[in-house]
Amino acid sequence: MPANLLAIFELIMFFIVFGISFQAFSAFDLSKFFKKGFTWQIQIIYIFSTIIFSYLFTKAIVNLIALSSSLV
Repeated sequence: MPANLLAIFELIMFFIVFGISFQAFSAFDLSKFFKKGFTWQIQIIYIFSTIIFSYLFTKAIVNLIALSSSLV
């Protein structure tokens, strides 16, 4: 698979996975671990954990695609 096409696929997949994982991570109740009134810290944790998870998941899928295409 050409590198440009793989990069475009990775970018599109990142934003799709980001949206899905943001919805999934919002199901966690982190307010139990924070004091009252610290809502922006909870939102930062949600955003950063969503970005990290989306990046790792996307990189794993793209690496699997690149590996499988190099084997063929």
